[in-house]
Amino acid sequence: MPTLEWGDGRKLNWREEGSGPALVLVHGSPADGRAWIRVVPFLKDRFRLVMPDLPGYGASDPVRDEPEGRAALMGTAIARLIENVGPAAVAGHSYGGLVALAATLQVKPGAVTKLTLLEPMFQCGLKLVDDPTLPPVRDFFEAYVKRVDSGEADAVGLMIDYWFGKGAFTRLPDPVRGYLNTNAPRNVLDVRSSFAADMTAEQLGGLALPILMVWGDRSPEVIPAMGRALMKLVPGARMEAIAGGNHGMLDFHPEAVAKHIAA
Repeated sequence: MPTLEWGDGRKLNWREEGSGPALVLVHGSPADGRAWIRVVPFLKDRFRLVMPDLPGYGASDPVRDEPEGRAALMGTAIARLIENVGPAAVAGHSYGGLVALAATLQVKPGAVTKLTLLEPMFQCGLKLVDDPTLPPVRDFFEAYVKRVDSGEADAVGLMIDYWFGKGAFTRLPDPVRGYLNTNAPRNVLDVRSSFAADMTAEQLGGLALPILMVWGDRSPEVIPAMGRALMKLVPGARMEAIAGGNHGMLDFHPEAVAKHIAA
């Protein structure tokens, strides 16, 4: 795997496939660069796909555990990668969407040619526009965090069922449930980091590139609310829905995801 040193000697690892203009794909939580495996076949003939492991995931060195500033720091790692392989189109899913947005705010104009955000964790946008969906979402995830922190068995299932529908966690294969339970503390840290992310309306209003927010029309209402917040804050940002999709779009609608990214 290629490796990039950044931030006091930390290492960021990534996978590559395909050829053409660079396309950086940023995974969500708790996963690594392999999260894009089902999307890759629909993009590799058109792009040089660069799929990093976010700091603390896969083979990449971690960043500090404090939620404040953590998403921005992860964004710094991705920004250095974009500068290394770019100019590049960038796409990010879920928590990776927040990190991709943070990275875009940190690179020079033109380094990111297009940004596709797949159901990004844009709670900071909801806060900036004072959206009424934010308080109940915050309450739900605060309860989720407390149950994981207390060591409750299968507490991560609360998060899975929230995004994918009631009973989704129990339908998963045993190895997948085991992976999610093992990585629940890291997911909790990412949840805290999402709510602690601090982007200003001035920063977001200064973005001058094509930005598309893609969402599944079966996802919770907070997702399109995040998209509407993005469109209020970023000039020219727009939204498109995947019919029948939800937060699991990388796995269940990979071709549609690829079409939105490549369009």
